[in-house]
This record gives sequence, structure tokens and C-alpha cells, in this order.
Amino acid sequence: MTDTGGGFGSLDFLQELSGGQDERFIELTRSLTNTLYVLLRSAGMHDLENDALIRPSETMKALVSEFMETYGDQLHISLIDGNFFINGRLIRLDFSSYENTRYLRRIFEFLKINEFSILERLETEHIKRFLRAFSDVLQGAGGKITDFATLPIRVRMRGISEVDELRLSADPRHHVLEVYATGLLMLRQFVNDLRKGRAPRHAKVKRLCLQLIDLDERYDNLLVVLIHLEAYKGNLFCHMLNTGVMSIVFGRRMGLSRNKLVDLGMAAFHHDLGWALLGTLQDQLEDENAALSMSGINYVRNQSAAEMDEIRVQVARALVRLGGFNELVLNRLIVAYECQIPENAPPAGLYYGEIDASFMTHVVRMASTYDELTTQRGSLRALRPDQAMRRILDDGGNTYEEFLAKIFANAIGLYPVGTMVELDSGDLGMVINLPSDPIHFNRPQVKLIVDQAGRRLENGAVFDLSETNRGGGFIRSVERTLDCREYGVSITRFFFD
Repeated sequence: MTDTGGGFGSLDFLQELSGGQDERFIELTRSLTNTLYVLLRSAGMHDLENDALIRPSETMKALVSEFMETYGDQLHISLIDGNFFINGRLIRLDFSSYENTRYLRRIFEFLKINEFSILERLETEHIKRFLRAFSDVLQGAGGKITDFATLPIRVRMRGISEVDELRLSADPRHHVLEVYATGLLMLRQFVNDLRKGRAPRHAKVKRLCLQLIDLDERYDNLLVVLIHLEAYKGNLFCHMLNTGVMSIVFGRRMGLSRNKLVDLGMAAFHHDLGWALLGTLQDQLEDENAALSMSGINYVRNQSAAEMDEIRVQVARALVRLGGFNELVLNRLIVAYECQIPENAPPAGLYYGEIDASFMTHVVRMASTYDELTTQRGSLRALRPDQAMRRILDDGGNTYEEFLAKIFANAIGLYPVGTMVELDSGDLGMVINLPSDPIHFNRPQVKLIVDQAGRRLENGAVFDLSETNRGGGFIRSVERTLDCREYGVSITRFFFD
């Protein structure tokens, strides 16, 4: 049950965590939505007898036939909360399908539908009949698309109760995983574009930030768990994402407004990005990939203490070249400038006078440190989640603002989600949720993994460690924390298998 290494490889490991979706199902669902978009777009641009519709029509027939042979005798493409599902399973997007589904969503909204169903094998005439109705609606020659006879293709607006039922039946882990996986792919491309001199796509970074902010707060724990995905930790693009995730989760639990969360998330994404633009970084490292790793960046940062003033200015200038100098990027520049400090150095003293580092810098720096401490760094073993949090708490104000560090620990947890513990009862368990009572910040909710007799539990009970007996004493307490790797337990697989 250990994570698979992968470095700069594909996201196959993330796909393994997708809850049992096999590779062909993933490919089919992507192809089906892409082909549906191409069909509708072509029908809007061409006459229905145009040859441009022949190939996508034949492709759609073949895809539907294969899908029904393997996955069911009907096919339902549903739009729920801005995401597409096929037969109740979230469609896992890649770069090629992301934009198509974005425009397909607009088509669904224009048609005032949230479900497109195929109830039996398709023939060419079935597709033409539906496209004819679609074309009439576009041209204003008919009423609503749902008024047309288009069977065996059926479109409709599901009722609220039906949508709620489907929403509940869909595993929310799929959506959280898709947002995180898409973020990794996008930020990796973003960093590579910068290093190769191509214009990066800033809009995609902000879209990712908004997607993270718009996730239901109930699933913040799942986001925090994905920070421990070993295959990608240590790479610059992964560090950017993990720092943004931690900052946004902290900001939401602090009650920051949506606009403030966007500022905080974007500052977190950009806080170390300037290093990808520094030509001197590559010159000091023999391995090209090391220049895209946090260990490589920290090597240069910690070996250049006397030159940090100059490096901070270089990073700030690099980010100005990247985004221009305007109000939208000013906060990111400040945070990036203030974050370029060797490890264990306070952010104070950067300016003349009594000016201290900004609030966002303190938050981003704690989030960044938490991710780095829980990452294998050369010969340094990754710390357990609780050890990383304790390191931040015990700093005593040397590096982080002391009061904010305490709030950070309360918001993320003294025993963060993903900490393996031994209880005083002798049971072993995994922290799965923050304390239900914030007063007892050291008493989280724990799911049992191994009982007192040493038996592995497939579906262990969940205990709230703040529960008390009749005498007012706590029923269970944490005796000590454990390294889950020594027990063959992967944090990410525990939550996503």
C-alpha cells in the first residue's frame, strides 16, 4: 500500500485513485463528450447534409455501441454543479477535453437541459433527427429542444430531487481528485512554458484557484490529504499547488471573503514561481530537472545567503516581466519578495523602518513550509503531518508570526488529517477530521485501522476523541503518533481507495 514514484511522469497514479474507473472507461467518457461537442458545433456551423458531420456521426455511433456493450444498455450524460457525469460517474478530464466540455456546458445551458441520454443503439437517422431539432432551436424556428421528438436520444431538465439523488450517489472524492489532478497538469505546463520562453496562460491559474475555492468546504480534508501524494511532491509545480491548497483551506476556515481567498491563493501559487525564470538557477545545477525541484531551489537559496537581497529583487523583476506591474499582481509580488528568505530566517528586516511582512506572506510561508517538511528532501526523511505542524508551532516567532502560527495549527489541526495515531486503548487509527470542539484542539476524529489484538480492520469505527464519560473524563486519547509508512499505509490510498 505504498505510493508509486513517478517524478515528471504521467498522472497514472492519480487515475488509480479514481475509485475503480478503468482506463478504457476514462477514454470512452472523454471521447463521448468530445464527440458530442463536435457534432453540436458542426451542426451549428454547417448544413446537416454537409460532409463535416459524417465523421463525428460515425464516431458517435461506434462509441455508443462500445459503451453499451461494456457499461450498460443506456447512456446518460448529466451536468451537475458545473461538472459532467456519465451514468453517475464523474468524467475525468485532460487538457484536450477540458475546453470542449467547457463549451458543451454552455450549449447545455443555452438549451436549458442538464441531461443528454441515449436509450438504445444509435443509427445515422437518429443522430440526424436530433441535430435537425438542435438546428431549428438555434435558428429560432422551433420552441424548446425538449418539445421535439428525438428518441432514442432524449434531452431533459432533471428535477431538483433527481439531481440531488444523483449528486449524492456520485462519490465526491472523484471531483476533488479531478480538480487536484487537473491542477497538477496545468501548473506543470505553466512552469514548463515559462522555462521554455512560451507565454504562460494566466487565466488557467486563476480558474484553478476559483475551482479550489468553490469546492464544498466539507471536502477540505480530502484536499489536505492529496498534499501527501508522494509521486509528485518535491517538484516546483506540485509545491505551488500544495501551498495554494493549504493557504486556501486555512483562509476558508478563517472566514476570509471570496476576493481575499483569490488574492491569497494566487499569491501562494506565485510565491516561488520566480525561480523558474532565473537563468542563474540552471547554471548552478547539473541536472536540468533539479532546477524544477524544491530541493534544487533550496540548494541555491541556502548557498546564496549573502546574495539574497539581489535574488529577491531578481525574483520580483521576473514576476513583473511575467504579469506586468499593476494592482492585480502587486500582492503576489510582495509575497514572492518576502518569501525568498533562507530557511529559519525571519521575514522581518526586509524594509527600512518598522514595516513587517504582510499577513499573506506569513500564511503562505507556513503553508509552504508544511509542504516542504512533509516532503523527502535529499537524505532528510519527510516529517509526519503532526511533526511538521509542531515544527511550525514551536518556532516561537523566529520565522512565523507566533499568534498566526497558533491559528494555523488550530485551523489545520495539531494532529492534521492523515496523522496515524495510537490511542491509549491500544487501537491504531488515522485522523480523518478536525476536532468537533475547537476548545479541544488536540482531540480530532479518528478512524480505527488496527484493533487492540493487532487485527487489521476493513471498516473500523470512527471515534471523536472529545467524547467524555459520565465522570467528565475523556473516553479515548492519543497516546503517540506513528509513521504510517512503517505500517505499509499510504495516506492518500487510505482516503481514496
